[in-house]
Amino acid sequence: MNELKKTSLAVKSSLLATVILLMSGLASFYQFESNLTEAAAVTYYQTTENVNMRTGASTKKAVVLTISKGKQVTYISRSGKWYKVKYGTKTGYISSSYLKKISVAKQAAASTKTVVTYQTTSNLNLRSKASIKGKILATIPKGKTVSYLSKSGTWYKVKYGTKTGYLSSKYVKKVTAKVKTPTNPVKTINIVTTKYQTTAGLNMRTSASSVGKVVTTIPKGKIVSATAKSGDWYKIKYGNKNGWVSGFYLKEYYSYKSTNTTYYSFKKASNLHTTPDTKKARSYTIAVNNIFASTQKVVNSKGETWYRVSYKGKNYFIFSKNVSKINEVNISKTIYQAKSATSLYKLTGSVHGVLSPIPKGKQVIAVSRIGNWYKTSYAGKTGYIDISNFSKVSEIKKPIGQAISPRVITTITQDLNYRQSDTASSESLGKLPNRTSTKTSYKTNNGWYEINYKGKTGYVSGEYLIDEDNLNLLKNFEKKQNPYLFLDLRKKSSVTAEQINNYISSKGATKGNSVLYGKGQIFINAANIYGVNALYLAAHAIHESGFGKSAISNGKNNLFGFGSYDITPFIGSVKFSSIDENIKYIAREMKATYLNEENWKYNGAYLGYTIKNVVGNRVDDLSEGMNFYYASDSKWGEKIAAHMNKILSYENEEGKNSNPNTTVYSRPNYPSGKDIFSKNTYAIAKTAIKISNKQAQAVIKKGESFNLIEKSNDYQLTVIFKGKVYNTNNYSLSAYNKYFSVKNLARVDVDLLNIMPTPNTMKTPIVKLKKYQYVELAIDSKKNPVSSGNWYKVILSNGKQGWVSKKHIIRELY
Repeated sequence: MNELKKTSLAVKSSLLATVILLMSGLASFYQFESNLTEAAAVTYYQTTENVNMRTGASTKKAVVLTISKGKQVTYISRSGKWYKVKYGTKTGYISSSYLKKISVAKQAAASTKTVVTYQTTSNLNLRSKASIKGKILATIPKGKTVSYLSKSGTWYKVKYGTKTGYLSSKYVKKVTAKVKTPTNPVKTINIVTTKYQTTAGLNMRTSASSVGKVVTTIPKGKIVSATAKSGDWYKIKYGNKNGWVSGFYLKEYYSYKSTNTTYYSFKKASNLHTTPDTKKARSYTIAVNNIFASTQKVVNSKGETWYRVSYKGKNYFIFSKNVSKINEVNISKTIYQAKSATSLYKLTGSVHGVLSPIPKGKQVIAVSRIGNWYKTSYAGKTGYIDISNFSKVSEIKKPIGQAISPRVITTITQDLNYRQSDTASSESLGKLPNRTSTKTSYKTNNGWYEINYKGKTGYVSGEYLIDEDNLNLLKNFEKKQNPYLFLDLRKKSSVTAEQINNYISSKGATKGNSVLYGKGQIFINAANIYGVNALYLAAHAIHESGFGKSAISNGKNNLFGFGSYDITPFIGSVKFSSIDENIKYIAREMKATYLNEENWKYNGAYLGYTIKNVVGNRVDDLSEGMNFYYASDSKWGEKIAAHMNKILSYENEEGKNSNPNTTVYSRPNYPSGKDIFSKNTYAIAKTAIKISNKQAQAVIKKGESFNLIEKSNDYQLTVIFKGKVYNTNNYSLSAYNKYFSVKNLARVDVDLLNIMPTPNTMKTPIVKLKKYQYVELAIDSKKNPVSSGNWYKVILSNGKQGWVSKKHIIRELY
């Protein structure tokens, strides 16, 4: 761990001497009160000339800034004749030739002490020693105040004016202490909550000083939030702990995230900045009604969101509060005519430059729009026009579509426009308030619905509508009738292994037919290790595996369907060495992702739900919890919650009021399993696929064949192409059918599969194959499987051929 450790010996000696002196006084006289607060051990230097701060310990390094003569810098470390220092918010190197150490007296004092004083009750002699034989140094009048130093028997050693001597304690009385305040105290100031990242292992302490007690050690690279500052120390929160850390090992944390191309329109005249903050002066001011495209979102240390945009060939940033998101909308081809002389612009705004002038009266055809800017072509160039300078020429016609069964639809956004036609560019007839329900019996080909509202017939986009089923589902969810649906899954459950096992057994699970049988304690152990709710973990596995009886749970030791895709669930799923390993892995995976507030998959640490619009897409503003990203099934969370309640009712769950375990874990590495196929598995590329091995790289061109022989858990494929073995991950298994098609791969789907010598059951089987084994189908000259009625011809690993019933095998990746 790195804290500032190099300290001026003079500072240390002075502070040590002070502490010893005060402690000796305390031991000799119990009425003497002293309180010393030691500052952080920091050494300061002063510049003797105007001097350059550089990025490294050399005059060849770049200049960070020039520091004026007489300025104070904070020492960090030394490298030869160069000192690493901090000046303001900057850190860099300065030659020691231009620095002088500031004496302890000039450094900010951070100590306070309470002084006890006494008052004489009569005229009294001040003597040279604690005895009436001591020489009289002065006679102190009655009522005068003296400063107490120490005690010797019945005599006090005191200071009076410039003289120090002894007085009899019988003739003095204690008076109120006077407290000497620091000469230059370091104040604690509140700051806007700011995120920082640690640049090294760092101690969190109870106070803003290196002598403060260590609360915890924060690893390098962790994100913390600061709310106050005292000198070079910051008050931060890390996990569930609060304390102080040295600012020398913090850097402001900015979160950068790539996004799909998104368009933003300036709501008012606003600035472009070179960084995602306002630390540097603006570069340009952009007027309203200009739109910029962005592919990156930045959240800076202050929590402000900025978007990166391009302007005049350079990158800049715009503040999110100054812009509004605008979607690109495809529209039916529409003719527009220029109302006056105008221009075709390069991009969506006049600031982006003119491609061509458009004279008054000229017509153009628009095919899409972004806000008020319509995409069109003119004079052989494609760009954008400001639609306010044009009028529509084409007539409005009823959109093409079809009649549908009458149904009730409900709006899910405030002030939804209903329009004359089924495009967002058509004229608005009015606005529908949120949660407005109307009837429809006509759907256009663009996915819009015809409605009648306040006597007007118009059209609304299906993206902003939900049907009655989803509306009722939403209302039920909003009532929170099932508390398990909203339980923080980082809370420890009181469920027992016996309760889990009994529930699994009650559903017909046995040791012979279920890999979940008797695994209750494994769920509890894994949940305790990673701070996950054991009841949820068991219910999740039960739901996904059908009580441990599914093909994936048995064939892959994968209870949770982890890695599966709808298009290829079995091959897509990750293969584990054991059920116990799978449970432990998923407990950590869930805690590191869906239950981790810093992970992109986090949308609430509870099961939650998903609401879909009439188009079938998730409505983000109405969906929440793990269900948001984990499952397309709107009731996925509700189904798991139902299992939880059947295992242990919510009213009997003793852990529901406990504090959540917010410890964050890194994601586990994929286990080393793989699916192995026949070396003769025949595949055809549907697009170019890049492949490589240690010796070379190659490309399988569209239409070329190859042999698919392995798929590893990390989705890397091993193939044979033109007699050589290669690897590739240049594809997506979730859409494998766009990359290749396998002609002769199948999987056994019965406990024991008879391989017959002929396509019937008349003879004795050649051999029996176990469930979930992969098998190679024989193919003809056209690369199609050889079949006879309801039988496929297969080739065994030893080269022998036989026949299998089609109903007992499942073809894969075809």
